[in-house]
Amino acid sequence: MKISYNWLIELTGLDWSVDEMAERLTNCGTACEDIQAVGRFMDNVVVGEVVELKPIEGADKIRLATVNLGSETKELVCGAPNVAVGQKVPVALVGARLAGDMVIRKAKIRGIESSGMICSERELGISDDHSGIMVLDSDAPIGTPLKEYLAYDDYRLTFELTPNRPDSMSAIGIARDAAALASVKVRKPKISLIEVEEKALDIISVAIEDSDACPRYAARVIKNVKIGPSPWWIKRKLLISGIRPINNVVDITNYVLLETGHPLHAFDLDRFGSRKVVVRRARDKEMFTTLDGKEHELIPDVLLITNGNTGVAAAGVMGGLDSEVEDTTTNILLESAYFNPSVIRKSRKHLGFVTESSTRFEKGADPNGVLYAMDRAAALMAELCGGEVLAGVVDCYPKPIEPKTIDLRPQRCNDILGTSLSVERMAQILSNLEFEVKTEEKLSVTVPTFRPDIEREIDLIEEVVRIEGFFNVPDAITNIGPLFTPIHPEDKFVEEMRTLLTGAGFDEVLSHGLANSKLVKKINPDLPAVHLLNTATAELDVMRNSMMSSMLTIISHNVAHRNIDLKLFEIGKVYFPPSASEDWKEEGRVALAVTGKTPNTWRETPRLFDFYDLTGALELVRSHFRWGSWSFEAAELPGFDKSLSYIVKLDNTPIGSIGQVASGITDFLDIKQPVLIVEFSIEELAGISTRQIEFTPLPQYPAAPRDIAMMLDLSVPVGEVIDAVKETAGELAESVDLFDVYTGKQIESGKKSIAISISYRSSKGSLSSEEVDAVQQKVIGMLKEKFNAVIRDK
Repeated sequence: MKISYNWLIELTGLDWSVDEMAERLTNCGTACEDIQAVGRFMDNVVVGEVVELKPIEGADKIRLATVNLGSETKELVCGAPNVAVGQKVPVALVGARLAGDMVIRKAKIRGIESSGMICSERELGISDDHSGIMVLDSDAPIGTPLKEYLAYDDYRLTFELTPNRPDSMSAIGIARDAAALASVKVRKPKISLIEVEEKALDIISVAIEDSDACPRYAARVIKNVKIGPSPWWIKRKLLISGIRPINNVVDITNYVLLETGHPLHAFDLDRFGSRKVVVRRARDKEMFTTLDGKEHELIPDVLLITNGNTGVAAAGVMGGLDSEVEDTTTNILLESAYFNPSVIRKSRKHLGFVTESSTRFEKGADPNGVLYAMDRAAALMAELCGGEVLAGVVDCYPKPIEPKTIDLRPQRCNDILGTSLSVERMAQILSNLEFEVKTEEKLSVTVPTFRPDIEREIDLIEEVVRIEGFFNVPDAITNIGPLFTPIHPEDKFVEEMRTLLTGAGFDEVLSHGLANSKLVKKINPDLPAVHLLNTATAELDVMRNSMMSSMLTIISHNVAHRNIDLKLFEIGKVYFPPSASEDWKEEGRVALAVTGKTPNTWRETPRLFDFYDLTGALELVRSHFRWGSWSFEAAELPGFDKSLSYIVKLDNTPIGSIGQVASGITDFLDIKQPVLIVEFSIEELAGISTRQIEFTPLPQYPAAPRDIAMMLDLSVPVGEVIDAVKETAGELAESVDLFDVYTGKQIESGKKSIAISISYRSSKGSLSSEEVDAVQQKVIGMLKEKFNAVIRDK
């Protein structure tokens, strides 16, 4: 949004410098990103009059112009095709610095000395037009500095506005904030509109077929206008705002758009095609040609302004070619409307361009500012175009949009801000922003419809603090009060988990949550996924439903770049569409992955990462959070190799899966090495991690360790053996740990040798050898009977 600094001064009556204006507006949230002096290329440029033109021998495209500068006459070489005797023109004198780093010096051209230059608008930094010299009005005083004559001693302020502030997309909107900061009222232009006896209702009618898409449409008729150039004061404000002047009627609609923020459109009434305005959705494949001459095939998402038969404008975006205002136009149909922002967004996206109008309608125009903007433009057309404004407005507004009322509790406001503002000060701030305020026990605030962003009490509190000034809010020295928010237990758990895994040598990866549907189906074809309607790329067309898809994509990318030894983790979300039993769902997950080899260090030589690198990390996490015990139940899980696929359980509660990724999936991603992954739920574990930790006193009596070595069938899970030992030994078995597994030449085929260590201890007294041996024999007997174990003596 670009606007003239002098325009803001005109609307507020303030005497702030341009720097103060920019700083104070920025501090209240209306951020000024740039200040540019628009007349910086007009120093040493004056108004001159061309009094004579002579041809230059041997030159067809340049002539010698004699220019009267008031105090002197100069001869200048000029090649502009539009230069003529009697014109008032801008003359850059020797030493002037023009746009494009051009410095005017004395020069000889074809042997003729030229000590200055007649300038185009581009050379003066006014616009990009360099088709010819700039021609001034005939009453321009000769010898006057051009900057003074054009009132161009001004600045272009560029604002970076937040999407929720459509009211700031106008001179009045920005001036309103400035006025409120100075505790004054904005000076909105007063409208003096004189209507003729003939009624607009006798000329035109309005019908809205979809009042949700177009809640309000109003029209006026202005007859007998004379199309011509706009006066300089309008052109100047348009040019400073980056809008090219066209003619007086179109310029007035653009001027009012900049002034009020409300888009308007002027149709040539005689070329409109009928005397009826019908607002409707476009028919499927209906053709429409916009002002730029491009033909579009429409869809029902596009809202059209029609003459009852054919489209004459894409509502809120751009007018049609057949009804545009031309030099021969005499009668104007003036449109002022309010369109649903989402409808305009869809129309604009389908048509493929963004306009000043569509930007404002998308953010949310003021449905109750329709008539003010229309009357302002009609009054200017009567004044500057000689038009006759027909009596009345044809206003179709089936469901009026009323301002909302919100209560503001002064004490709540002060509690949140940490201030002691008076009720009167709060009311004054809101009143200066044109909110209607009734002062009672609470402030009853009626929010104008040009502020659709104000929906709750907290929004009113934000308005109070941004005008009062964030710098006036005292600094807090402690985290107290209604805004203090302790760290959420799940966030704390995630941060601890991140610290643990990083300390264990894992590198954290961050992904966007999108996935390739082909990969997702390969991992688990039966697991539903959320499909995207507007994809960023064809390959990222679903939301991930497992962390495995993102992790494997990252591993594939690294392996392709020869980074093949990886130890990764990610903490993120997975997403599921609604089902018969559940609504839309997103779930926090943690995934760990290893592939390649361990690092080469002085302590150990590299080896392939294996299953136990993941279980070791899980054990580290379990120990830190003081959880129960992990167990792994063999199961054929989607995405994993059948020979190494387990359900992860914590105290017999399933919380995830672990295993080696199936070769079909790694081949699909061109990963030529084994990948092991574990994935588990955050929600389940975060709840467990918050339980109260119980103190266990240090043991008073010694432990009695015993080892058992045995031979078992290869098919016997070691986890089941350990669980059975714990159950048989009972409370006396303080711990049961596996410390050796062996298969090899000295072991019978189909068998394996395992060794476990049992630590016996009683909390009631020291255990005798007889007591320990009795339990040990009981365990050995169970192993022989249940697992057909052969106990090895050595």
